[in-house]
Amino acid sequence: MPLVYHEWIKPDLQMGLWHITESVDELISMLFLNKEEFDTLASFGNDTRRRQWLSYRALIRQLVKTDYIYRIYYDDDNKPFLVNPQSSISITHCTDYSAVLISPNMKLMHGLDIEPIHPKILKVTQKFMDAEEHEEWKKTENLEKAVMYWTFKEAIFKAYGKRYITLRGNIHINPFETERAKAHGFIRLKSKQFPFDLHLRQFQNLLISVAHEPE
Repeated sequence: MPLVYHEWIKPDLQMGLWHITESVDELISMLFLNKEEFDTLASFGNDTRRRQWLSYRALIRQLVKTDYIYRIYYDDDNKPFLVNPQSSISITHCTDYSAVLISPNMKLMHGLDIEPIHPKILKVTQKFMDAEEHEEWKKTENLEKAVMYWTFKEAIFKAYGKRYITLRGNIHINPFETERAKAHGFIRLKSKQFPFDLHLRQFQNLLISVAHEPE
């Protein structure tokens, strides 16, 4: 089954991970694409990108368990959502996996990111960690922890869903232990802060991060 991991993060927020093993044609057969969507699909330069794009649509269809022909729409900040059934969503993909975070709560800020554990992240830590985070990370210089910082920040970035913020300048992750599955972070702007709860999962060589507003 392509759906390789599913979890209800909280009662109104579920996450699914899809292993992309299907061909483009197989994925198309699972969906009801309109002309505009077929045009978008044709605009991608390679089958890897097409399969990623199709797979998270197939995953959404499986998670919402509906026979409706749903469409993905985007707000002014390019954040995706569903109209039928009405849901807020966050989408991410990496290599041959895609993932979706979905909630019937349209007002809930939530975001999702998946990243492989790869040493290339060690070359750019100071580009996305602020000084306090980097000092904390330097205590161990642990590869997994560096990827955790990155994916936590990406999840918060998607949860906030607005432009003109940066991972290093506006998003801060509080100190955390790599052994724990939870952490906390916040977006800091000039006049206010937005806190987020963070959840970490690991599937094979992938780290999966979920961010959402605190209860």
